[in-house]
Amino acid sequence: MKRLVLFVTVWCLGGLSWAQSVLPPAPQPAAPASAAEAHAAPLSEAERQAISQQLAQRRQQLEEAYKHDMQICYQKFDVMHCRNEARERRIQANALLRQEELKFNATERQIKADEMQRRLAEKNSEAQREDAQAQRNAAVQQAKERADANAQKQIDHDNKGGNREAYEAKQREAAEHRANVERKRRERDKPPAAPLPVPGASK
Repeated sequence: MKRLVLFVTVWCLGGLSWAQSVLPPAPQPAAPASAAEAHAAPLSEAERQAISQQLAQRRQQLEEAYKHDMQICYQKFDVMHCRNEARERRIQANALLRQEELKFNATERQIKADEMQRRLAEKNSEAQREDAQAQRNAAVQQAKERADANAQKQIDHDNKGGNREAYEAKQREAAEHRANVERKRRERDKPPAAPLPVPGASK
């Protein structure tokens, strides 16, 4: 009986070692870049796509390795123990892979947030430039309108000045005309002068 138990134990251990040698190694997390490196050298779109594909492939390999483990376990004497070990390996590998996926997703969200912030800043900057240009155009237009108004006022003032001079000239001509008429009238209405005395008439 003891020999039978020893044989079964050795057979199970040997089968487990064989299964582990056949299966691909559990995915190991890539060495994460430091925060300084991440800020100094942001990933390009192609690099991010490559990382995303690599994570997806590793996820698929993890599931395929788990299925392979489970198939081998059904060939073992102690199926439940083998399946539990396969699940434990899957949980550990999944936890490591999940950490990398979360880090990658956080980086993706940060990149998208930075891109959105950059676009918003560009949009605000463009709007500010347009507002400044509109203000400059309005200031130029207002200056032109003021200059035109001042020029028109000067023209009106000059015209009024010319009219005033013409009016005053007409007034002077009218006054001179009235003075001439009055002088001629006085000359016409002036009584004749007394005759000169005749010499020797008093004798």
